[in-house]
Amino acid sequence: MDRVYEKALPEERLFGILPNCSHAYCVGCIRKWRRSRDFQSTIVKACPECRITSSYYIPHQYWISDVDEKEKLIRTFKAQTGKIRCKFFVRGHCPFRSECIYLHELPARRPRRHRRQR
Repeated sequence: MDRVYEKALPEERLFGILPNCSHAYCVGCIRKWRRSRDFQSTIVKACPECRITSSYYIPHQYWISDVDEKEKLIRTFKAQTGKIRCKFFVRGHCPFRSECIYLHELPARRPRRHRRQR
């Protein structure tokens, strides 16, 4: 795994904080790990080190090790993502079910336009 603060570009200097364990990685590294097709989904959703599953990671500028700070970060992140519509919840179904942290709301229906009769 890379050293986060040694990255050339500032936008690459982010940690991927895993909510269910005490480990954090370079956000690019954890993305690469989770995109791997070499392993089952349950493996890539787990921490590369301790294998505890986390259904998401939190991109963050700092490594948070304090439990209370981390819980606050998780609450804030979930509150923010909970306002963003889930791109998979189109017809009332999301493949991530209750693990999804995004808003599950059906798009508002547009009123039908009535055709003018001639």
